[in-house]
Amino acid sequence: MDLTLTQAQALTLLRSSGLPTSRLAEALGISAPAVTQLTDRLVRKHLIERCSTEGDRRWVNIELTEKGRLVMDGFRRRRNEVFGDALSRLNASDRTEVIEVLGKLTAVIEAPEQPRPQPARHTRRQPIERRTPPEPVQASKPVDQPKVDQTPAARPVKRMKIEWD
Repeated sequence: MDLTLTQAQALTLLRSSGLPTSRLAEALGISAPAVTQLTDRLVRKHLIERCSTEGDRRWVNIELTEKGRLVMDGFRRRRNEVFGDALSRLNASDRTEVIEVLGKLTAVIEAPEQPRPQPARHTRRQPIERRTPPEPVQASKPVDQPKVDQTPAARPVKRMKIEWD
């Protein structure tokens, strides 16, 4: 399928259950007109459908179609194959470490968002620890190669314009 990242994210959000357009827009961090355009494109691709509720036809719920579910299942299957192949090429200790870190990352992603702690204010300025050594500056062209024209460039003539009122 030819899907944008936002379209794929929308399908992922709709995988577990349908969502009203307002909640889908909020979850994706896009405006109401943008979610309308997004859903229009996904409806044309037959991946989602709009369902209005019986009590209020203005309230539109977005749900995956059968084709949308099959596409999402295919994405999941392919992702699992790629990760499985990559993990199989690691040694046992690295594989265990990666799985442990991915588990921690998943827990952080799925946990409710909490306010980030503010760094403590110090009265004395602490030195900044460098984590990587600075890389030496490299020229884009080799310096010791002779130029075709060895004549120095002339300095531009300075001109001053004076205007009187």
